[in-house]
Amino acid sequence: MIKKTCIILMIFILLFAAYLFNIFSNHNQYISTFKSYVITQKKISQELLTDYYSTHKNIQQKAKHSIISTTLKNLEYEKWLPYMDYIDILVYFSDVLPGNDQELIVALNLSKDVSVIAIYTKINNEYIFTNKIENLLPIQNITFIKMPELNYNSLITDQLLDERLGAFYIEEFIEIFTYVDTDFKSTWKKTKYSDEIFNLEWIDADASPKDWLKIVSKSDITFNEKVPLTIDVSTHITKFKAISTKFPSLEEFKIIDQKNEQEKFYWDSKDQNFLPIKNTQSSNIAQDTNNLIQTFLGLKSNTYPVLPYENQFQSSRR
Repeated sequence: MIKKTCIILMIFILLFAAYLFNIFSNHNQYISTFKSYVITQKKISQELLTDYYSTHKNIQQKAKHSIISTTLKNLEYEKWLPYMDYIDILVYFSDVLPGNDQELIVALNLSKDVSVIAIYTKINNEYIFTNKIENLLPIQNITFIKMPELNYNSLITDQLLDERLGAFYIEEFIEIFTYVDTDFKSTWKKTKYSDEIFNLEWIDADASPKDWLKIVSKSDITFNEKVPLTIDVSTHITKFKAISTKFPSLEEFKIIDQKNEQEKFYWDSKDQNFLPIKNTQSSNIAQDTNNLIQTFLGLKSNTYPVLPYENQFQSSRR
């Protein structure tokens, strides 16, 4: 009887160990933390960060290279190591993960088209790599916003798409990332500024090759951190036109039309995302600002249904 009980107990222990191993192996945060904790070269120490903020240029530069090198290795981006002198680095501290401690956030602008963010968790007097956000465009700045229902912050990234070399388009946009479940999720994205120049013939075969359009979009974005967290967006779009046999100068463009658009978004705790709302009971259609320019040009725009303003707030509290 005792032998049978021991066998059953051993089977139970083995099954429980297998369960724990499965959880461990399927959560990148745990794996990254474990690997970083046991590999010294993949840690960032408090002393190194102190050197990074040193007023002595040589000390600061050495620390900068060390943080970039460590982060590239943690990300398994070793192919970028030879180009460390050309990589821009941005360093921040904020509480972006569940818990009360501030994380170390390291953003690397690898090129004019590629950027990445590494998240480090503090353990004792060192920072251990635990998370990453990839496939970003060059980051100009990162700010943070408190998520009242989550008790930690989201990252507000200011990114830049610059296609003026070989094309005629530039865009500055905001993208918010929030830690959801076991990863960082893009929860909102909006253009702050865009400037595009193109020949009308490129989108209308019947247009004259002398007709050029310039579309400039500017948005004022305001965050309201009350519950529910909301975002107000006021967008102004201006259409210019020029007539020229070659690429026109800025002075040749004349204003031919303008448009304003007001939008509001709220944080839906159930969907774990920012959703659009209309501040009227009568309207149940919200426009996607990403399509405003296409609408302005007379092109087809996608729309999607949403609940009225008050009803959405009620549904978010259920």
